Amino acid sequence: MTVNMPMSLPDDIAAFIKAKGNASAYTARILRRQMLAEELEKSARVRAEAGITVTAMEPGESEEATLE
Repeated sequence: MTVNMPMSLPDDIAAFIKAKGNASAYTARILRRQMLAEELEKSARVRAEAGITVTAMEPGESEEATLE
């Protein structure tokens, strides 16, 4: 389902989005990325408040090796 939402944008931003071809699809993709980033930030804050530390594995490293 989609919702039509008329918006007012500064001229330079409107021109940039129009140049992408499908302005709706481009805008939706950018907003979905922003939504994901905000959810990841929230998740990181919740984990930090709970005292959970997240570490990154080296490429090709198994989970068992990381835990050792």
